[in-house]
Amino acid sequence: PPIYLRTAKSTLRRANTRRQLPKMSLPPTVRRLVTGHNEKGEAIFDSDCQLCPYNPMAPGAPEPAKEGEMGFITVFRTAGIPDDNTSPWVDMHNKIVNLVEKDNVTLRIVDFAPGLPGLMHRTISVDFGIVLNGEIELELDNGVTRVMKQHDIVVQRGTIHSWNNKGSETVRMLFVLLPADPVKVGDKELPDTPLPAPFLKDADEQ
Repeated sequence: PPIYLRTAKSTLRRANTRRQLPKMSLPPTVRRLVTGHNEKGEAIFDSDCQLCPYNPMAPGAPEPAKEGEMGFITVFRTAGIPDDNTSPWVDMHNKIVNLVEKDNVTLRIVDFAPGLPGLMHRTISVDFGIVLNGEIELELDNGVTRVMKQHDIVVQRGTIHSWNNKGSETVRMLFVLLPADPVKVGDKELPDTPLPAPFLKDADEQ
């Protein structure tokens, strides 16, 4: 057959192959290792497991996040500041907990699905945010924005902000949240902002 016909058939086969590729329905899991000590004081691996993102906006008990939904992985939360490395640790993953606690440090992974509306919020904390893949827009309450790309880091010091994924792929970020004193402007203390109900449930209710 003519070369243009062979080319057209080849292009059609490639297009059909792309359409038949399976789509990932869930964000990838995260492997978490936690170390500790045995009765002899020797270092051990206390835990080695895969953590599946859950949807923090779903009512009731946490459910696995699906494609197009926000996903949370609460990797670790300390028992205090400083933490107690002697006592057994508590696994906070798959439990609905506040974004930040006044006496704990929280390590969390967040998956931002494309097209979801951003949520303007302030927590009484210092947040270290690292973009693990893709790019995402960080918006402040006055409308000022910056686009953050893979490996960019932000230090969020109690400011009202929103994360906006305007791309076509899910963006994963790693956050470390440390409690802080509220910001004061003159005699005014800036409070945290109300959050949707699922974010405010206490882990003891689960």
